[in-house]
Amino acid sequence: MRVTLRIGGVRMDAAAAERLLQEARRHWRGGSFLGGLGPAAQLALVGRGQRAAFPRGTLLIREGEPASDVFLLLSSYVKVTAALAGGGWSLLAVRTGGDLVGELAGMAGVPRSASVMACGSEPVTAVRLAWGDFDEVKDAHPVVQHGLQESVGRKLAAATRRRIDYNRRSPKGRLARVLVEMADDFGQSVRGRDIILPVDLKQVEWGDLIGVSESTAYRALRELRGLVDAQHRRIIVTDLPGLRTVAGTE
Repeated sequence: MRVTLRIGGVRMDAAAAERLLQEARRHWRGGSFLGGLGPAAQLALVGRGQRAAFPRGTLLIREGEPASDVFLLLSSYVKVTAALAGGGWSLLAVRTGGDLVGELAGMAGVPRSASVMACGSEPVTAVRLAWGDFDEVKDAHPVVQHGLQESVGRKLAAATRRRIDYNRRSPKGRLARVLVEMADDFGQSVRGRDIILPVDLKQVEWGDLIGVSESTAYRALRELRGLVDAQHRRIIVTDLPGLRTVAGTE
């Protein structure tokens, strides 16, 4: 069952916002939306919002609802999903600490086109901003406008690349590309060169990401044996250079 958490509260003062940022920065990759901003812009954004924690399975954003705000993800992971016409839902992407979600509908002034749900083992810490507040900070800090453009551009480029992959690449190659992207974005090094992907996804969700059935995703994972270890709750990349080769050739 999906649970929606309603958020209340007041804006943080500058001291509280700075404490929250100091704790959160260690969770962000350099190429994320927040990671690409300077301290002043980060503080301006967080100081205008409301802090909230979302346990696993809780919705931050529900598809079809009005887009009145955006979320700055400070830690953990979320799934971006879309409803299917015949029922159920499909996984579109995974976002992590430092990312911005909800901005596409906010920019266009249209209802949400997807849902966003907490999926990490740890609760998602996020800051919710009204779109008007985000817009004011963006106008006052040009680096935020630049970061927004980059964030939207990366998401659209990834969506285009996936559509091309569906037509040109084998399921094995598509899955290898997705795994390489995740390893680069938020993989955690363990046991030397091994990299664990700290998100809990079912095989049907891996299939959603590469546009195939659950059984085909299972076969693709088996074909990547020796490069990834899928025997545990989370996938471990055991040979990232080899996986890159498959991602670039298959």
